[in-house]
Amino acid sequence: MNTLKTPIPSTRERILTTALRLFNEQGVAEVSTNHIAAACSISPGNLYYYFRNKQEIIRELFQRLNADWENSLQLSQSHAPSLDDLRSIVAANYQIVWQYRFMYRELVVLLRQDAELRASFLATRQRGFERFRELVDSFVAAGVFREPDDPQAVDELLEVCWLLNEFWLTYLEVNGRRIDEAGVQQGVTLIFRVLQPYLSV
Repeated sequence: MNTLKTPIPSTRERILTTALRLFNEQGVAEVSTNHIAAACSISPGNLYYYFRNKQEIIRELFQRLNADWENSLQLSQSHAPSLDDLRSIVAANYQIVWQYRFMYRELVVLLRQDAELRASFLATRQRGFERFRELVDSFVAAGVFREPDDPQAVDELLEVCWLLNEFWLTYLEVNGRRIDEAGVQQGVTLIFRVLQPYLSV
């Protein structure tokens, strides 16, 4: 009888998966490359074969976050955009926030420490705003959104949603609230509170 075997992750993949888990659990400052190597059961030298330092690991995780985020914004081509599609996009974005929560919790510090990461982040942010605007236009055309009379209001609405998505975990932490999946779900609820006046369905 043939049995399907689960592929064994590559060493590079194990390093990234382990680093993400440790960063999420302990914070970036508390985790060294030695900690990551030990958790992967490899030598530090083996880790350095794939990544020269911790910053390279963080940059790679940031690229993966961006790829996941861009995938979450894809609309189905099989039907017109619907309110359910909007709900799915918002929920998927907050799942990404949860999956890469260390990045969102420590964003300001990480960007201040790494000019290359900051440049990548700013470029991604610009593309993100453009993509968000395209999505709004798609939802307006499908009758899900009512476009505000003032075009500037759309940009302001997108900025508020972006801020809620990007800094929600920081808000929870500063206010002494638990950072867990339930807390992340509260962010989803707030986004829809903001969007409610513009929904036409």
